[in-house]
Amino acid sequence: KEKACTYSLHRVSKFIEPSLLLFLSKGSSYGYDLIEKLKELGFHEGAVDVGAVYRVLRKLEKDGYVRSFWAKTPGQKRKRYYDITPQGIRLLDKWTERIKERRKALSKFVRIYHQD
Repeated sequence: KEKACTYSLHRVSKFIEPSLLLFLSKGSSYGYDLIEKLKELGFHEGAVDVGAVYRVLRKLEKDGYVRSFWAKTPGQKRKRYYDITPQGIRLLDKWTERIKERRKALSKFVRIYHQD
């Protein structure tokens, strides 16, 4: 029996952190909206682990990469919004460089695979 590839694009829980930083670099947002944006990226098959998202947000806030505040819009209940800090922008820059390195390595892998 052949062994199947166990790699799954949908098991990239560490990718939550840079994704949240990316979304917050585009503007303030709240938990549910961030979870919906994570789904749109396509890294999570089915439901995103909501608890993991909030754990990452709390850790990012504790470490000074994001800040949170409560706000209420007309006709809605109060929501906790998140903003990225300057320190968070620097972390996102580092993540982006790391992702570029990984993309380069993965592209090389595919190129070698397709060589005759």
